Amino acid sequence: MSQPGVVLQLEPIGGERLYLELGPRELEGLAASLAHVLRAAGVGRGHRLLVYDFSTSLSALALTRAYAPGLPAGACEELGCSVLSLDGLPALAPRTAFFYRMMEPEALMVRQDLLDPLRARLGSGGLESNPRLRSLLIVSREDASPPPAVGPRGAFRLYSCDPALFLALVDPAGRAHYDRDLYDVACEDGYLSVRPRFAPGLGPSRTLLSCSRAEVSAV
Repeated sequence: MSQPGVVLQLEPIGGERLYLELGPRELEGLAASLAHVLRAAGVGRGHRLLVYDFSTSLSALALTRAYAPGLPAGACEELGCSVLSLDGLPALAPRTAFFYRMMEPEALMVRQDLLDPLRARLGSGGLESNPRLRSLLIVSREDASPPPAVGPRGAFRLYSCDPALFLALVDPAGRAHYDRDLYDVACEDGYLSVRPRFAPGLGPSRTLLSCSRAEVSAV
């Protein structure tokens, strides 16, 4: 790590807790990775992004410098989008539904287990009640399969392999888009193994992405 910044407790993997200390170099790399997948999902300048996930998750932490001390600019500063993040608790589904109706965001990022509670609170109109929605990103750490067919324009899966600070966007066809310049990638028993180039202290981690579906996005 380059210098102290943020200490994260990652979600347990196999019952084991994992802590990561991220300095400016690691945070900037994570922000670049996040900006890449958001751009691949169609998020751009002037868009409003509503996030329903834990603020310390890798998919949310580097969205803006306001969320991460030591981060010069987050993914939204790079893309020119604005962001409102609500913590990833099921009890906050009514509040998230309220802001979804009020903001009419062009992009919604929601953790997979919170999608159904949010849709239930939105009622009969569901996600389709927002005609402006262009990009729906379903965040998952335990599933890298193609996204379900929900939302007015379909969905993407935002897959996160936290130990490798790795983010990939899985499109409806099952192709995985990520920034190849940020990671060393290898195929291990049919699955991608990745190591972040911007975090030299971290070793390779096996992902849930099959090598055959690991397409590199050109955006």
